Amino acid sequence: MAVGRGPTCLLLHAGGERRGVWTPVSRILVGAGFRCVAYDQRGHGDSGGSPRELAQYAGDVAAMLHTEPPGSVVVGASLGGLAAIAALGDPTVRARAAGLVLVDVVPCLDPRRVRRFLSGSGVRDAYPELVDDILAQVPLLRQVTTRLDLPVLLVRGGSGSPVTDEDVNELVRSASRATVTCVRGAGHLVARDQPVALAETVADVTAEWPAAALLRELGAGLTRHPGGNLFDHLQRVRDLVAGWGGSRRVRLAALCHAAYGTDGFPPPLLPPGRRTRLRAAVGDEAEALVHRYSACDRKRTYAGLGGTPLPFADRFTGAVTDLAGDDLADFALLTVANELDVARTVPLAPEARRGIRALVTALAGYVPEAAARALADPALVSVQGG
Repeated sequence: MAVGRGPTCLLLHAGGERRGVWTPVSRILVGAGFRCVAYDQRGHGDSGGSPRELAQYAGDVAAMLHTEPPGSVVVGASLGGLAAIAALGDPTVRARAAGLVLVDVVPCLDPRRVRRFLSGSGVRDAYPELVDDILAQVPLLRQVTTRLDLPVLLVRGGSGSPVTDEDVNELVRSASRATVTCVRGAGHLVARDQPVALAETVADVTAEWPAAALLRELGAGLTRHPGGNLFDHLQRVRDLVAGWGGSRRVRLAALCHAAYGTDGFPPPLLPPGRRTRLRAAVGDEAEALVHRYSACDRKRTYAGLGGTPLPFADRFTGAVTDLAGDDLADFALLTVANELDVARTVPLAPEARRGIRALVTALAGYVPEAAARALADPALVSVQGG
C-alpha cells in the first residue's frame, strides 16, 4: 500500500496484524502532507513464509527504506518497532531514515513480562520461535538504541499497555533524542484502538523530521551564516513563523527557505535543478514556497510592495508574475520572519536596521499581525524614527 505525496512514512504493523490496520492512520497522515507506505510483514496477511528470526523482518525494513528517498519516518508498532530498531543498526540503513516512531514497544524487553503478556494473545503460539529469537536479541536492540543519532518518539498506549514507566525511563536514558507521549484509551495495539489520535500525534511531532535530516545531510550546520550557522538561522526563522501561527506549509518552508540560496545569501545547499529532493522532504506546496522565496529578485520585487497583486520578479528566469492570495501572504510572512531574525542576530549599522524596518512596514498590508509583532521587537523599535 502506497498513498499520498510528500515525505514517506513507512508503517510497520504489530505481530498478528496486517497492513490494513494502517488505513485510517494513513488517511490522516496523507491529509497532513505525508506519503504512506505499508506492507504485510512476513507470515502476515498476503505475505507468505514462516519467519523464525527478527533479522528477517529487519532485512525487509532495510530493503523498503532503500527503495524510498532518503528521509523516511519509520513508524513501527510492537514487532514492527523491533524490526525497525534492528534494521537501523546498519549505518547505511540509518542514513535513509529521518526518525523512528515506536508504537507501544521498547527495546528493553523483560522476557517474563513479554511471555506473560503474549500468552493470551495467540501471537506467542503462532510465532513461538520468533518470540524466542526476539527476546534473545534484547541486548543487541539495546545497543543499537544507544547509537541512534535520530529523533525517537515513543507513543505509549493507555492502561492496557505492557510498557512501564521503568521501560520509558530506560529508553530516554539510552536514546539521547527520545521523547514520549501517551494515547489514552488505547491498549497495546494503538493503531487499532485509537488510529486518529495516533495519526495526529505522528503528523504533529514528525512533520519537520525529514526536512531537518536533509538540512543536516547537506551541511547546513556547517555553512556559515551571518550570526552563526545556516541551520540555526533556519530554525529561528521557523520558530518565528510558528509563533505567529503560520501554516504547516510556511513552517516547513521557513525551515528550508535558503535551500536554493537567496538574493541576499547566494550559496545554495541544493541547486534549483534538484527540486525533487526537497519535495520528498517537505512536500510539493512547501517546496514551491521555498523556490519562490529563493527566486525572488528583491530589488525589482520590493519596488512593488504595497500593491495587490504583487508583481513578483524571478531572478532565475527573469519573468514577472502576479503574486496574490495565500501565496502572497505566505511569502510576506516568511520574509518578515527572515528579516527580523537578521535584525536580532547580526551586528547591523543603523541605516541597515532602518532598511529592514521599512521593508517590514511595506509588508504589513499582507501580514498585519506578524508585521506588527516584528515592528514592536526591540531589534527594530530602537531604530524607529531614526
